Amino acid sequence: MSISPYQVCPVFESERLVYRLVQEVDAADLLECYSDVASIPLFNSDNCNNDFNFQTIEEMSGCIRFWLDEYAEHGYVRFSIVEKNSDKAVGTIEFFARNESVEGIGVVGVLRIDLISRLENEGIVTEILSLIEKEFYDCFGVDAMITKAIPSAKQRINALLNSGYRIIEGNALVSFDDYYMISRVSS
Repeated sequence: MSISPYQVCPVFESERLVYRLVQEVDAADLLECYSDVASIPLFNSDNCNNDFNFQTIEEMSGCIRFWLDEYAEHGYVRFSIVEKNSDKAVGTIEFFARNESVEGIGVVGVLRIDLISRLENEGIVTEILSLIEKEFYDCFGVDAMITKAIPSAKQRINALLNSGYRIIEGNALVSFDDYYMISRVSS
């Protein structure tokens, strides 16, 4: 593992998107995502203190400040997903490595992807997952990654399955339902 993403937050780029540390100037753009009634049910708020349904710029700005505080405390990294053709933040990625190693798996990273509904399709989600798989294992020092996709998120589930993720059966690894996992050496 090279420099910690908490010392210098990396910037990543895929074909249509740029991924960088969330910034307070993203509030107006991200409010479109976090007030999008089609997107809100897809957000993973497990273990969070809200459901990420924001209706005002003040609520969104407060959340971004919270995310930046968590980043400063090395809790997690919240990346803004910026669409290249519009230069607008269209969602976020949260990622962190769990503190403990899991026998037979290793260190597990937790991934949350929040995306505006117009981009919630298999192609865009696959592009995001491809970048994450290429960069996040080494960047965060993880051996496996887990993420949630509720049953109605058909496009996301297709992207996960086609990217090598498998549904986690039972609650031994995570105490919530609808989680998928991929390992560095995926079966």
